[in-house]
Amino acid sequence: MCRTLGRRPLGVMPTLAAAGIFGLMSVSASAQVPPLDSQRVASGLSAPIFAGAPPGDTSRLFIAEQGSGSTANIRILNLAGNTLNTAPFLTVGGLSTGGERGLLGLAFHPSYATNGLFYVNVTNTAGNTEIREYMRSGDPNVATATPVRTLLTIPQPQANHNGGWLGFSPRPGDAGNLYITTGDGGAGNDQASGHIEPGGNAQNTSALLGKVLRINVDRDDFPADAAKNYGIPANNPFNGTNGAQEVFAYGLRNPFRASFDRTAGHMYIGDVGQDTREEVDFQSAARPGGGDNFQWRLREGTIATPSGNPVVGGAAPANSTGPIDDYPRSVGSTITGGYVYRGSDIPGLQGAYLYGDFGSSRLFLLRHDGNAVTLGRTEITADLAPGGGLSINNPSSFGEDGRGELYIVDYGGEVFRITPEPAASGLLLLGGAAAVLRRRRAARAI
Repeated sequence: MCRTLGRRPLGVMPTLAAAGIFGLMSVSASAQVPPLDSQRVASGLSAPIFAGAPPGDTSRLFIAEQGSGSTANIRILNLAGNTLNTAPFLTVGGLSTGGERGLLGLAFHPSYATNGLFYVNVTNTAGNTEIREYMRSGDPNVATATPVRTLLTIPQPQANHNGGWLGFSPRPGDAGNLYITTGDGGAGNDQASGHIEPGGNAQNTSALLGKVLRINVDRDDFPADAAKNYGIPANNPFNGTNGAQEVFAYGLRNPFRASFDRTAGHMYIGDVGQDTREEVDFQSAARPGGGDNFQWRLREGTIATPSGNPVVGGAAPANSTGPIDDYPRSVGSTITGGYVYRGSDIPGLQGAYLYGDFGSSRLFLLRHDGNAVTLGRTEITADLAPGGGLSINNPSSFGEDGRGELYIVDYGGEVFRITPEPAASGLLLLGGAAAVLRRRRAARAI
Protein backbone atom coordinates (compact mmCIF):
# COMPACT_ATOMS: atom_id res chain seq x y z
CA MET A 1 0.00 0.00 0.00
CA CYS A 2 1.13 3.55 0.53
CA ARG A 3 4.53 4.04 2.09
CA THR A 4 3.26 6.04 5.08
CA LEU A 5 -0.34 4.96 5.44
CA GLY A 6 -1.80 6.08 8.73
CA ARG A 7 0.60 8.97 9.45
CA ARG A 8 1.76 12.13 7.70
CA PRO A 9 5.50 12.01 6.99
CA LEU A 10 7.66 14.86 8.22
CA GLY A 11 9.00 17.45 5.87
CA VAL A 12 6.65 16.97 2.91
CA MET A 13 4.19 19.83 3.35
CA PRO A 14 4.60 22.61 0.77
CA THR A 15 6.52 25.76 1.72
CA LEU A 16 7.05 29.10 0.07
CA ALA A 17 10.41 27.80 -1.09
CA ALA A 18 8.53 25.42 -3.37
CA ALA A 19 6.77 28.25 -5.18
CA GLY A 20 8.63 27.60 -8.41
CA ILE A 21 7.30 24.06 -8.78
CA PHE A 22 4.04 25.06 -10.38
CA GLY A 23 4.23 28.78 -11.04
CA LEU A 24 1.20 30.94 -11.81
CA MET A 25 -1.41 29.38 -14.04
CA SER A 26 -1.92 30.98 -17.42
CA VAL A 27 -5.42 32.02 -18.47
CA SER A 28 -5.43 29.29 -21.13
CA ALA A 29 -4.52 26.64 -18.55
CA SER A 30 -7.13 27.96 -16.12
CA ALA A 31 -9.69 27.62 -18.87
CA GLN A 32 -8.99 23.87 -18.85
CA VAL A 33 -9.84 23.60 -15.14
CA PRO A 34 -13.51 24.41 -14.42
CA PRO A 35 -14.60 25.79 -11.04
CA LEU A 36 -14.75 22.78 -8.72
CA ASP A 37 -16.02 21.94 -5.28
CA SER A 38 -16.55 18.85 -3.12
CA GLN A 39 -19.35 17.54 -0.94
CA ARG A 40 -18.99 15.04 1.88
CA VAL A 41 -21.26 12.07 1.19
CA ALA A 42 -20.09 9.57 3.82
CA SER A 43 -18.39 9.63 7.22
CA GLY A 44 -17.74 7.28 10.10
CA LEU A 45 -15.90 4.73 7.96
CA SER A 46 -12.89 2.79 9.24
CA ALA A 47 -9.77 3.35 7.12
CA PRO A 48 -11.57 3.40 3.74
CA ILE A 49 -9.24 2.39 0.96
CA PHE A 50 -11.33 2.20 -2.25
CA ALA A 51 -14.72 3.15 -3.72
CA GLY A 52 -16.43 1.94 -6.90
CA ALA A 53 -19.64 0.60 -8.38
CA PRO A 54 -20.76 -2.40 -10.43
CA PRO A 55 -21.29 -1.70 -14.14
CA GLY A 56 -24.67 -0.04 -14.69
CA ASP A 57 -25.36 0.52 -10.98
CA THR A 58 -25.95 4.27 -10.67
CA SER A 59 -27.62 4.25 -7.26
CA ARG A 60 -24.87 2.86 -5.02
CA LEU A 61 -21.18 3.21 -4.22
CA PHE A 62 -19.30 0.29 -2.67
CA ILE A 63 -16.59 1.32 -0.22
CA ALA A 64 -13.81 -1.02 0.88
CA GLU A 65 -12.28 -0.58 4.34
CA GLN A 66 -8.72 -1.77 4.93
CA GLY A 67 -9.70 -3.74 8.02
CA SER A 68 -8.30 -4.59 11.42
CA GLY A 69 -7.46 -7.84 13.10
CA SER A 70 -8.36 -10.58 10.63
CA THR A 71 -11.38 -8.99 8.92
CA ALA A 72 -12.36 -6.05 6.70
CA ASN A 73 -15.71 -4.73 5.50
CA ILE A 74 -17.16 -3.61 2.20
CA ARG A 75 -19.87 -1.01 2.85
CA ILE A 76 -22.65 0.30 0.60
CA LEU A 77 -23.41 4.00 0.23
CA ASN A 78 -26.86 4.81 -1.21
CA LEU A 79 -26.29 7.82 -3.41
CA ALA A 80 -29.87 9.12 -3.43
CA GLY A 81 -29.67 10.17 0.22
CA ASN A 82 -25.97 9.66 0.93
CA THR A 83 -26.76 7.01 3.55
CA LEU A 84 -24.60 4.05 4.52
CA ASN A 85 -26.23 0.68 4.98
CA THR A 86 -25.82 -0.44 8.56
CA ALA A 87 -24.90 -4.02 7.65
CA PRO A 88 -21.77 -4.54 5.53
CA PHE A 89 -22.15 -5.87 2.01
CA LEU A 90 -19.39 -8.32 2.92
CA THR A 91 -17.06 -8.96 5.84
CA VAL A 92 -13.90 -10.41 4.34
CA GLY A 93 -12.11 -12.81 6.70
CA GLY A 94 -8.78 -14.59 6.84
CA LEU A 95 -6.70 -11.43 6.56
CA SER A 96 -3.49 -9.95 7.82
CA THR A 97 -4.05 -6.22 8.35
CA GLY A 98 -2.14 -3.15 9.47
CA GLY A 99 0.54 -1.11 7.75
CA GLU A 100 0.24 -1.84 4.05
CA ARG A 101 -1.81 -5.02 4.45
CA GLY A 102 -5.51 -5.87 4.51
CA LEU A 103 -8.32 -5.47 1.99
CA LEU A 104 -6.66 -3.41 -0.73
CA GLY A 105 -8.75 -3.69 -3.90
CA LEU A 106 -12.23 -4.41 -5.23
CA ALA A 107 -13.55 -5.00 -8.77
CA PHE A 108 -16.89 -6.11 -10.17
CA HIS A 109 -17.21 -8.51 -13.08
CA PRO A 110 -18.41 -6.78 -16.28
CA SER A 111 -21.45 -9.09 -16.13
CA TYR A 112 -22.07 -8.53 -12.42
CA ALA A 113 -25.72 -7.66 -13.05
CA THR A 114 -26.34 -11.24 -14.20
CA ASN A 115 -23.63 -13.36 -12.55
CA GLY A 116 -23.10 -11.44 -9.28
CA LEU A 117 -19.35 -12.04 -9.27
CA PHE A 118 -16.79 -9.66 -7.82
CA TYR A 119 -13.12 -9.81 -6.83
CA VAL A 120 -10.98 -8.61 -3.95
CA ASN A 121 -7.25 -8.11 -3.53
CA VAL A 122 -6.30 -9.03 0.04
CA THR A 123 -3.34 -9.93 2.24
CA ASN A 124 -3.95 -13.35 3.76
CA THR A 125 -2.93 -14.51 7.22
CA ALA A 126 0.45 -15.64 5.89
CA GLY A 127 1.11 -12.13 4.58
CA ASN A 128 0.73 -13.11 0.93
CA THR A 129 -1.46 -11.51 -1.73
CA GLU A 130 -4.63 -13.37 -2.67
CA ILE A 131 -7.08 -12.57 -5.45
CA ARG A 132 -10.44 -13.99 -4.38
CA GLU A 133 -13.75 -14.32 -6.18
CA TYR A 134 -17.00 -13.75 -4.27
CA MET A 135 -20.67 -13.77 -5.27
CA ARG A 136 -23.66 -11.60 -4.45
CA SER A 137 -26.39 -13.38 -2.50
CA GLY A 138 -30.11 -13.27 -3.27
CA ASP A 139 -30.17 -9.93 -1.45
CA PRO A 140 -28.51 -7.28 -3.65
CA ASN A 141 -27.12 -5.56 -0.54
CA VAL A 142 -25.46 -8.68 0.86
CA ALA A 143 -22.76 -10.97 -0.53
CA THR A 144 -22.21 -14.63 0.25
CA ALA A 145 -19.66 -14.80 3.06
CA THR A 146 -17.59 -17.68 1.67
CA PRO A 147 -15.46 -16.99 -1.41
CA VAL A 148 -16.29 -18.92 -4.55
CA ARG A 149 -12.59 -19.58 -5.10
CA THR A 150 -9.10 -18.12 -4.78
CA LEU A 151 -7.83 -17.34 -8.24
CA LEU A 152 -4.21 -16.56 -7.50
CA THR A 153 -1.81 -16.36 -4.54
CA ILE A 154 1.41 -14.34 -4.73
CA PRO A 155 4.07 -14.81 -2.02
CA GLN A 156 5.25 -11.51 -0.50
CA PRO A 157 8.84 -11.48 0.76
CA GLN A 158 8.30 -8.36 2.92
CA ALA A 159 5.24 -6.72 4.50
CA ASN A 160 5.19 -3.59 2.33
CA HIS A 161 4.79 -2.78 -1.37
CA ASN A 162 1.73 -4.98 -1.89
CA GLY A 163 0.23 -2.92 -4.71
CA GLY A 164 -3.45 -3.68 -4.32
CA TRP A 165 -5.51 -2.38 -7.23
CA LEU A 166 -7.47 -4.59 -9.58
CA GLY A 167 -9.97 -3.83 -12.31
CA PHE A 168 -11.49 -4.75 -15.66
CA SER A 169 -10.74 -2.66 -18.71
CA PRO A 170 -13.30 -1.17 -21.13
CA ARG A 171 -11.15 -2.05 -24.15
CA PRO A 172 -12.77 -3.98 -26.99
CA GLY A 173 -11.83 -7.65 -26.97
CA ASP A 174 -10.77 -7.49 -23.32
CA ALA A 175 -13.89 -8.96 -21.71
CA GLY A 176 -13.24 -11.17 -18.71
CA ASN A 177 -9.64 -10.01 -18.32
CA LEU A 178 -8.80 -8.85 -14.80
CA TYR A 179 -5.82 -6.51 -14.29
CA ILE A 180 -3.89 -6.65 -11.01
CA THR A 181 -1.13 -4.34 -9.80
CA THR A 182 1.63 -5.78 -7.61
CA GLY A 183 4.46 -4.08 -5.75
CA ASP A 184 8.08 -5.20 -5.98
CA GLY A 185 7.85 -7.20 -2.75
CA GLY A 186 9.04 -4.58 -0.26
CA ALA A 187 12.22 -3.44 1.46
CA GLY A 188 14.29 -0.80 -0.37
CA ASN A 189 15.76 -0.61 -3.86
CA ASP A 190 13.95 -3.84 -4.81
CA GLN A 191 16.69 -5.67 -2.89
CA ALA A 192 16.61 -8.15 0.02
CA SER A 193 15.54 -11.72 0.56
CA GLY A 194 13.02 -12.73 -2.08
CA HIS A 195 14.25 -10.18 -4.65
CA ILE A 196 15.76 -11.60 -7.81
CA GLU A 197 19.16 -10.41 -8.94
CA PRO A 198 20.38 -8.99 -11.16
CA GLY A 199 17.82 -6.23 -11.65
CA GLY A 200 15.31 -6.92 -8.87
CA ASN A 201 11.79 -8.33 -9.09
CA ALA A 202 10.32 -5.43 -11.05
CA GLN A 203 12.67 -5.87 -14.02
CA ASN A 204 12.45 -9.68 -14.02
CA THR A 205 9.58 -10.74 -16.26
CA SER A 206 9.48 -14.20 -14.68
CA ALA A 207 8.44 -12.71 -11.32
CA LEU A 208 4.88 -11.63 -10.53
CA LEU A 209 6.03 -8.75 -8.31
CA GLY A 210 6.47 -5.18 -9.52
CA LYS A 211 3.98 -5.75 -12.33
CA VAL A 212 0.61 -5.26 -13.91
CA LEU A 213 -0.80 -8.77 -14.28
CA ARG A 214 -3.66 -9.74 -16.58
CA ILE A 215 -5.65 -12.94 -16.18
CA ASN A 216 -8.95 -14.18 -17.56
CA VAL A 217 -11.53 -14.96 -14.86
CA ASP A 218 -14.00 -16.68 -17.19
CA ARG A 219 -11.98 -19.83 -17.80
CA ASP A 220 -9.33 -22.07 -16.22
CA ASP A 221 -6.31 -22.86 -18.36
CA PHE A 222 -4.71 -24.87 -15.53
CA PRO A 223 -7.26 -27.55 -14.55
CA ALA A 224 -4.55 -29.74 -13.01
CA ASP A 225 -3.23 -26.91 -10.80
CA ALA A 226 -5.51 -26.12 -7.85
CA ALA A 227 -3.54 -22.94 -7.12
CA LYS A 228 -4.11 -21.38 -10.56
CA ASN A 229 -7.79 -20.84 -11.31
CA TYR A 230 -7.75 -18.53 -14.31
CA GLY A 231 -6.93 -18.28 -17.98
CA ILE A 232 -4.15 -16.47 -19.85
CA PRO A 233 -5.26 -13.87 -22.44
CA ALA A 234 -3.94 -14.82 -25.86
CA ASN A 235 -2.11 -11.52 -26.42
CA ASN A 236 -0.30 -11.31 -23.08
CA PRO A 237 3.29 -10.37 -23.94
CA PHE A 238 5.16 -13.32 -22.37
CA ASN A 239 4.55 -16.92 -23.26
CA GLY A 240 6.34 -18.63 -20.39
CA THR A 241 9.68 -19.06 -22.11
CA ASN A 242 10.66 -15.39 -21.79
CA GLY A 243 8.60 -14.47 -18.73
CA ALA A 244 5.56 -15.32 -16.64
CA GLN A 245 2.39 -15.69 -18.70
CA GLU A 246 0.39 -13.54 -16.27
CA VAL A 247 2.61 -10.46 -16.74
CA PHE A 248 1.12 -7.62 -18.79
CA ALA A 249 3.52 -4.76 -17.89
CA TYR A 250 6.52 -4.45 -15.57
CA GLY A 251 9.05 -2.11 -13.95
CA LEU A 252 6.83 -0.86 -11.10
CA ARG A 253 7.67 -0.25 -7.44
CA ASN A 254 4.36 0.03 -5.60
CA PRO A 255 1.42 0.74 -7.94
CA PHE A 256 -1.17 1.10 -5.20
CA ARG A 257 -3.89 2.77 -7.33
CA ALA A 258 -4.54 2.57 -11.07
CA SER A 259 -7.53 2.98 -13.37
CA PHE A 260 -8.82 2.83 -16.92
CA ASP A 261 -10.28 5.75 -18.81
CA ARG A 262 -13.75 4.29 -19.38
CA THR A 263 -14.08 6.10 -22.74
CA ALA A 264 -10.61 6.02 -24.32
CA GLY A 265 -9.40 2.80 -22.67
CA HIS A 266 -6.01 4.16 -21.57
CA MET A 267 -4.59 2.92 -18.26
CA TYR A 268 -3.18 5.35 -15.68
CA ILE A 269 -0.95 4.06 -12.86
CA GLY A 270 0.12 5.93 -9.74
CA ASP A 271 3.44 4.35 -8.73
CA VAL A 272 4.67 5.21 -5.24
CA GLY A 273 8.32 6.25 -5.24
CA GLN A 274 11.14 5.50 -2.85
CA ASP A 275 12.95 8.58 -1.51
CA THR A 276 12.89 11.13 -4.28
CA ARG A 277 10.07 11.04 -6.86
CA GLU A 278 6.42 10.04 -7.27
CA GLU A 279 5.09 9.20 -10.73
CA VAL A 280 2.10 8.70 -13.00
CA ASP A 281 2.56 6.05 -15.69
CA PHE A 282 0.45 5.73 -18.83
CA GLN A 283 -0.33 2.49 -20.66
CA SER A 284 -1.88 3.30 -24.00
CA ALA A 285 -4.97 1.57 -25.35
CA ALA A 286 -3.02 1.50 -28.63
CA ARG A 287 -0.85 -1.20 -26.98
CA PRO A 288 -3.51 -3.80 -26.07
CA GLY A 289 -0.85 -6.50 -25.77
CA GLY A 290 1.09 -4.59 -23.12
CA GLY A 291 4.75 -5.36 -22.59
CA ASP A 292 5.51 -1.85 -21.28
CA ASN A 293 8.54 -1.45 -19.01
CA PHE A 294 8.02 1.44 -16.57
CA GLN A 295 11.73 1.44 -15.58
CA TRP A 296 11.89 0.75 -11.83
CA ARG A 297 14.37 -0.03 -10.23
CA LEU A 298 16.72 1.67 -12.65
CA ARG A 299 14.66 4.84 -12.64
CA GLU A 300 12.62 6.63 -10.00
CA GLY A 301 10.34 8.94 -11.91
CA THR A 302 12.42 10.70 -14.55
CA ILE A 303 15.75 10.33 -12.77
CA ALA A 304 18.19 7.50 -12.14
CA THR A 305 17.35 5.86 -8.81
CA PRO A 306 19.74 7.76 -6.51
CA SER A 307 20.31 5.24 -3.72
CA GLY A 308 21.35 1.65 -3.27
CA ASN A 309 24.38 -0.45 -2.53
CA PRO A 310 25.31 -1.58 -5.07
CA VAL A 311 23.98 1.38 -7.04
CA VAL A 312 20.74 0.39 -8.74
CA GLY A 313 20.06 3.52 -10.77
CA GLY A 314 20.93 3.95 -14.38
CA ALA A 315 19.82 4.88 -17.84
CA ALA A 316 16.31 4.09 -19.01
CA PRO A 317 16.12 0.57 -20.46
CA ALA A 318 15.77 0.34 -24.24
CA ASN A 319 12.20 0.71 -25.50
CA SER A 320 10.93 1.49 -21.99
CA THR A 321 8.15 3.91 -20.99
CA GLY A 322 8.84 6.92 -18.79
CA PRO A 323 6.19 8.61 -16.62
CA ILE A 324 3.82 11.28 -17.90
CA ASP A 325 4.25 13.10 -14.59
CA ASP A 326 6.64 12.90 -11.67
CA TYR A 327 7.21 15.20 -8.72
CA PRO A 328 9.69 15.65 -5.87
CA ARG A 329 9.38 15.44 -2.07
CA SER A 330 8.64 19.17 -1.85
CA VAL A 331 5.28 18.38 -3.48
CA GLY A 332 4.36 15.06 -1.87
CA SER A 333 5.54 11.67 -0.73
CA THR A 334 2.98 8.98 -1.61
CA ILE A 335 1.04 9.28 -4.85
CA THR A 336 -2.60 8.21 -5.00
CA GLY A 337 -3.60 7.37 -8.56
CA GLY A 338 -7.01 8.58 -9.69
CA TYR A 339 -9.38 8.58 -12.66
CA VAL A 340 -10.12 10.35 -15.91
CA TYR A 341 -13.39 12.22 -15.52
CA ARG A 342 -16.15 10.91 -17.80
CA GLY A 343 -19.24 12.04 -15.91
CA SER A 344 -21.87 14.55 -17.00
CA ASP A 345 -22.19 16.93 -14.03
CA ILE A 346 -19.01 18.90 -14.82
CA PRO A 347 -18.69 19.23 -18.63
CA GLY A 348 -15.52 21.32 -18.38
CA LEU A 349 -13.76 18.49 -16.56
CA GLN A 350 -14.23 15.98 -19.40
CA GLY A 351 -11.06 14.04 -20.17
CA ALA A 352 -9.06 15.39 -17.22
CA TYR A 353 -7.13 12.95 -15.02
CA LEU A 354 -7.52 13.67 -11.29
CA TYR A 355 -5.07 12.27 -8.73
CA GLY A 356 -3.47 13.21 -5.43
CA ASP A 357 -0.86 12.56 -2.77
CA PHE A 358 -1.57 10.68 0.46
CA GLY A 359 1.34 12.24 2.37
CA SER A 360 0.85 15.92 1.56
CA SER A 361 -2.96 15.77 1.07
CA ARG A 362 -2.61 17.68 -2.19
CA LEU A 363 -4.89 17.09 -5.18
CA PHE A 364 -3.94 17.45 -8.83
CA LEU A 365 -5.22 17.38 -12.39
CA LEU A 366 -3.54 16.83 -15.73
CA ARG A 367 -4.71 16.27 -19.29
CA HIS A 368 -3.36 13.72 -21.75
CA ASP A 369 -4.74 13.40 -25.26
CA GLY A 370 -3.58 9.81 -25.78
CA ASN A 371 -0.29 10.88 -27.32
CA ALA A 372 1.10 13.54 -25.00
CA VAL A 373 0.34 15.66 -21.96
CA THR A 374 -1.59 18.75 -23.03
CA LEU A 375 -1.94 20.28 -19.55
CA GLY A 376 0.73 19.49 -16.97
CA ARG A 377 0.16 18.81 -13.29
CA THR A 378 -2.11 21.51 -11.92
CA GLU A 379 -2.94 21.73 -8.23
CA ILE A 380 -6.67 21.77 -7.36
CA THR A 381 -6.43 21.28 -3.59
CA ALA A 382 -8.02 24.64 -2.75
CA ASP A 383 -10.67 24.21 -5.44
CA LEU A 384 -11.84 20.98 -3.80
CA ALA A 385 -11.71 22.17 -0.18
CA PRO A 386 -15.17 21.21 1.16
CA GLY A 387 -15.43 24.05 3.69
CA GLY A 388 -17.72 24.13 6.70
CA GLY A 389 -14.92 23.00 8.96
CA LEU A 390 -14.30 19.89 6.81
CA SER A 391 -11.04 18.98 5.12
CA ILE A 392 -9.68 16.25 2.89
CA ASN A 393 -6.68 14.61 4.54
CA ASN A 394 -4.66 11.60 3.39
CA PRO A 395 -6.55 10.71 0.18
CA SER A 396 -6.16 6.93 0.00
CA SER A 397 -8.11 6.50 -3.24
CA PHE A 398 -10.34 8.13 -5.78
CA GLY A 399 -13.58 6.46 -6.80
CA GLU A 400 -15.88 6.37 -9.82
CA ASP A 401 -19.60 5.71 -9.64
CA GLY A 402 -21.82 4.15 -12.28
CA ARG A 403 -22.39 7.52 -13.95
CA GLY A 404 -18.70 8.37 -14.15
CA GLU A 405 -18.80 10.95 -11.35
CA LEU A 406 -15.69 11.03 -9.18
CA TYR A 407 -15.11 10.76 -5.43
CA ILE A 408 -12.18 11.26 -3.06
CA VAL A 409 -11.70 8.64 -0.35
CA ASP A 410 -10.18 10.09 2.84
CA TYR A 411 -8.34 7.49 4.92
CA GLY A 412 -9.61 9.22 8.06
CA GLY A 413 -13.10 7.86 7.40
CA GLU A 414 -14.86 10.12 4.89
CA VAL A 415 -15.80 10.13 1.21
CA PHE A 416 -16.28 13.33 -0.82
CA ARG A 417 -18.02 13.73 -4.19
CA ILE A 418 -16.36 16.09 -6.67
CA THR A 419 -18.93 18.64 -7.82
CA PRO A 420 -19.12 21.83 -9.86
CA GLU A 421 -18.67 25.01 -7.84
CA PRO A 422 -22.24 26.02 -6.93
CA ALA A 423 -21.68 29.76 -7.24
CA ALA A 424 -19.63 29.64 -10.43
CA SER A 425 -22.44 30.40 -12.87
CA GLY A 426 -23.85 33.18 -10.71
CA LEU A 427 -20.47 34.78 -10.18
CA LEU A 428 -19.82 34.80 -13.90
CA LEU A 429 -23.20 36.41 -14.62
CA LEU A 430 -22.52 39.09 -12.01
CA GLY A 431 -19.15 39.92 -13.46
CA GLY A 432 -17.20 37.93 -10.90
CA ALA A 433 -15.12 35.94 -13.36
CA ALA A 434 -11.96 37.83 -12.43
CA ALA A 435 -12.48 37.09 -8.74
CA VAL A 436 -12.95 33.39 -9.42
CA LEU A 437 -9.84 33.32 -11.58
CA ARG A 438 -7.80 35.16 -8.92
CA ARG A 439 -8.87 32.65 -6.25
CA ARG A 440 -7.99 29.68 -8.42
CA ARG A 441 -4.64 31.19 -9.48
CA ALA A 442 -3.71 31.90 -5.87
CA ALA A 443 -4.55 28.33 -4.88
CA ARG A 444 -2.22 26.94 -7.53
CA ALA A 445 0.68 29.37 -7.17
CA ILE A 446 2.49 27.28 -4.55
